[in-house]
Amino acid sequence: MTLSRREWLGGLAASAAVAPQVLAQTGAPAVQHLRELEYRFAAMVSRSQRAGVVWRVSREGQLVSAGSIGQHADDAVFRLYSMTRAITSVAGLRLIEAGKLSLVDPLERYLPEFASPRVLRDPRSGSLDTTLAKRSIRILDLFTYTAGFGYAPDYPQALGLQRDDVLGLRLTTAEGIRHLARFPLLFEPGARWHYGFSSDVLGRVIEVITGESLAQALQRLVCEPLDMRDTGFHAPPGRLAVAYAQREGRLVDVTSQLPKSSDYERPGRLHSGGGGLLATADDYWKFCEMLRRGGEGPKGRVLKTATVEAMLSNRMFPEQGPLFWHQKIRSPAMTGGGWGLGIGVRVAPVDDGVLRSPAGEAFWGGLAGTGFFIHRASGISAVVMTQYLGPDGDDPVVMMRDIVYRALLPAAALA
Repeated sequence: MTLSRREWLGGLAASAAVAPQVLAQTGAPAVQHLRELEYRFAAMVSRSQRAGVVWRVSREGQLVSAGSIGQHADDAVFRLYSMTRAITSVAGLRLIEAGKLSLVDPLERYLPEFASPRVLRDPRSGSLDTTLAKRSIRILDLFTYTAGFGYAPDYPQALGLQRDDVLGLRLTTAEGIRHLARFPLLFEPGARWHYGFSSDVLGRVIEVITGESLAQALQRLVCEPLDMRDTGFHAPPGRLAVAYAQREGRLVDVTSQLPKSSDYERPGRLHSGGGGLLATADDYWKFCEMLRRGGEGPKGRVLKTATVEAMLSNRMFPEQGPLFWHQKIRSPAMTGGGWGLGIGVRVAPVDDGVLRSPAGEAFWGGLAGTGFFIHRASGISAVVMTQYLGPDGDDPVVMMRDIVYRALLPAAALA
């Protein structure tokens, strides 16, 4: 049965919660845009493009659109995958503020196995010839993704680097990172931006400095101060979202096919700083709000405002790019993008008919269809959670950007 727009919207009453007092201040056009967001999410579910969607949108800390549609309950816990990186980075930045770590420190100060790294002469050729790196890997390189690490498929096959030998559930984080240190770098430290194991190595550094597992350290340094009660490396019983993919026009359960960056369902040995966390939409929205507010959390200050500004400032030079997504898939969300300290940042405004995004936006997403964006200048924080594998995985957050910015952002911000 095909539902009319009125029927779709009518079905949202129990699942979509919007703050009337906030919407009343935005004006009728903004209200219409935000209702359109709910309609579009409902349409995705009705057309079997997603099994469910959970989202949060706020301006100046007040929710203006929030809810859940479809099979994912409002308190469902989602695999964050790459949205883990920003949380790991905040934990590392807190250690820097405490004087326990420095961006200029050589990595071997904390992980001696990375001393005197070697670099592939030509990683694209498949050759295994290496040369001694011109300098050490620095802690800054881990934050800026210029350490020379990739993911396993980026290395010459003859090297034999396998993902599960670095991020395997049988391993501790220490064992996996120690194995990674046996392999040459893809690029000279500082030479190129490249998606890879950098946040996982940073997570291991955090373990060494704190004397805790990364799970314990992230709880103490980030989750507890932000009251993120449902964020961690495994989910409460019965709340982990099922993952789906499109197969011949219908959604099928692909949960068993998802790569595991932590155990997800029970406490495990591996804690991936690059992709192992799970969280609710509420919890990740709290994290976004802390960054939007310049480091202020619900229980007090988590980071100095200057540290947040440094985190959300572009560190990628044009010759180090381009910015790309997991497995080198170029998502529309990457257009005009740069990289800060463990987080994507919009270097230039974009309004190209697909992506609508202002300069200064902080953003990123996850392998299984999660995404967020923050625009501090306009007071906007937004999170959308699905569990979906496919080349169109970023569609919900790209669509949400378009509607939210049309509702809440002055047109001049995209000039």
